[in-house]
Amino acid sequence: MSDFKPRPGTFLPYMEFEKQHAKPPKASPLTLLEILAHRSEQSLPLFDLQSQSGMDPSHYGAALKNLQDAGFVVFEGEGLGGSIRLTPSGAQVVRIAKPA
Repeated sequence: MSDFKPRPGTFLPYMEFEKQHAKPPKASPLTLLEILAHRSEQSLPLFDLQSQSGMDPSHYGAALKNLQDAGFVVFEGEGLGGSIRLTPSGAQVVRIAKPA
């Protein structure tokens, strides 16, 4: 084992650097549900939800399809102008997934 000891005063700048350059956690289907759950109407236009999630289009499309197939979200409207709405079962998933 090494006897390495950092110089006094170097740890805090290191932690600040790491915090500034840390990548945000990768968005998941649960992220989409959480975004919708925090909206009063529990609905967002299709592309607004994608931009808020930060997901790339291919992952976003796959996540939405899986959530819709599971009955956690529904697509309302027509074409690309539609919106995604959280279902009661999707809201329940968000409540269960919240840490205590």
